[in-house]
Formats: sequence, structure tokens, C-alpha cells
Amino acid sequence: MGRNSSGIDDKLLQTGIRLARARGLGGFTVRELCAESRVNLGMFHYYFTNKDNFDRALLSTLYENLMKNIRLEVLDEKTARENVLNILLAVQRFARENRRLLSSLAGDVFSGNAKIIDFIGRHFTHHISLLLAQLERAEKAKELVLKDAANAALVLVMPVVFPQLVAGLDERVALPWKGRVRPSVAALFSDKGAEERIKVLVGAVFKGDK
Repeated sequence: MGRNSSGIDDKLLQTGIRLARARGLGGFTVRELCAESRVNLGMFHYYFTNKDNFDRALLSTLYENLMKNIRLEVLDEKTARENVLNILLAVQRFARENRRLLSSLAGDVFSGNAKIIDFIGRHFTHHISLLLAQLERAEKAKELVLKDAANAALVLVMPVVFPQLVAGLDERVALPWKGRVRPSVAALFSDKGAEERIKVLVGAVFKGDK
């Protein structure tokens, strides 16, 4: 941002996070953001210049909070398995809280939005590095069922994130689920069963007690 903070920039970001969680990044204008924040439009331009800069700052703020939560849980005195479980739980909570926003970002990625892809590639991968470090630790200790840490990461990450992307998309466009699938998708919004599912996943890649 390049400006000294007066609290107005943070107020705009917090309002933006609330709006983005409800509508996605493209679901609100700068004028709507300022009106919701009760901040003068000129102050928005002073701190962020344009919506693209604001969106990047918003995403960075969300991701920094995720990484803070992960670092509180990942400790040297814990086993690799415990740390992997805690990383995945933190990522799942992040994905659930931001499911509509993330589903809209996924659309940008799939459509080939080069700016979004580049930003995510440069700024949204630190949690993967931490996860791989713990899985490599487990690999060296011969605790993994799979042959290496990279394969274990592939097994673990998508099943944690993808259901929340589907839930976020469903909230936005009401997908035509049938039968017992609909209540199961709706349950993802609160997702009380997430920890149980993640423990099953971790048990699938780690040797020992399931």
C-alpha cells in the first residue's frame, strides 16, 4: 500500500473481507465498499489506488491470518503426524470461512486469469511448504504409507479444500444436487464432521494407528 496506516485502510479491508466472503471478490464495487465502511472514496484511492490493489491486499490479509494460525499449531515438540493434522484443520477452517471467495478465485484460475494465477503462486503457497516439511520429516522416519512426502501431500490437500470450493459454488449458483447429496453438501457450511474426515485422510498416509 505504501501509506502509513490510520486505521481507515484496515476498516476498508475488514469490510472488504466481509463482502468478499458473502459475494466473492468481484461481487462488490469500490463505491459499495466505501458506503458499507462509511469511508470517503478519496481515502480508498489514497490507500489502495484501485480495486486490483485492494483485492491483493485483502487476499494477503486473509492468508497472513491463516499462516499465523498454522504457526501457532505447528511445534517442534509435536509429532509430524500431529502437525500435519493441525495444518490440515487450519486450512479446512480457512476454506470453510472463505468458501464463496475461494470458489470465485477458482473460477479465475480455471479461466486462465494470469494476474490471479501469478499472485496465488507467489503468495498462497507457504502452507504447502510447511505441510511438505512435516511430511518429509515423517518420510525420513519411515512413517508414511506412500513412497514420499510429495505423494502424501497430493492425497491430503485436495480432499480438504475441494469440498469447500463446491459448497461455496453451491451457495452462489444452487447446483442441482439430488437425494441425500443435498443435505451432505449443506452440512459443509458448518462442517462439524471435518475433523473426523481429516483424521481418516491422515490415517491413510501415516503408518500406525488409524
